[in-house]
Amino acid sequence: MIEVKNITKVFSDKPGVKQVLLNDISFNIPDEKITSIIAPGCSGKSTLLKIISGLENPTSGRIKNSSTFVSIVFIPSLPSSFPWLNVEQNLMVCKKANSNVDVSPFVNIVGLEGYEKYRPHNSSIGFRFRISLARALAQNPSLIVLDDPLKSVEQESRKELYQLVKEINKTTKTAFLIATSDTSEVISLSDIIILMKKDALKIVPIQYNSQTKNIAPDRSEEFLKIKNQIEFFMLSNDSNR
Repeated sequence: MIEVKNITKVFSDKPGVKQVLLNDISFNIPDEKITSIIAPGCSGKSTLLKIISGLENPTSGRIKNSSTFVSIVFIPSLPSSFPWLNVEQNLMVCKKANSNVDVSPFVNIVGLEGYEKYRPHNSSIGFRFRISLARALAQNPSLIVLDDPLKSVEQESRKELYQLVKEINKTTKTAFLIATSDTSEVISLSDIIILMKKDALKIVPIQYNSQTKNIAPDRSEEFLKIKNQIEFFMLSNDSNR
């Protein structure tokens, strides 16, 4: 388990004016589960994910790992594949220390078998996301952090890609932390849902254990109940800003 403990992030602009982006945030990310975060816009979600991933330092607080070895891979909101490299070469970027490593299992698990020599220069965001996901898996991570990488993907493709994430989680036991604004998908995708309420610069996490992970959206009374609770929370939060 990864513990996010009392994370605060303060920025200073050129005149020296300080802006508190994150203030005293704490929650847990369990092993082998899919945890999702829903938060208001401009609430510092991306900064928080980068701090958890070790790409940015907090002003105060810490990320505590209960395991002796935890590898975290961050996938940003924009496509992060290299368009001048083919699929196989994109995966080899993270395997430079062992150029003879077989990356085909990672190509196969994300559904790109047959596309190993294909260059993603003009490919869809969904295709490039699969490459990023395969490259992340090739690093044998304990946690993959997704910063809303599918927000520009059309609905049907997004459902397909989230189903892929669920299958990978089930097969490899890799934990995921996902920031997204799609309420329906997050309920059917996640084991844990964290709602982050912005109140006087402090984001207060409220945690749901989803009971509808393996149910298609809008197909059960329990699904609709959780969806309505989340949407009411987010709407009331927006109206109080």
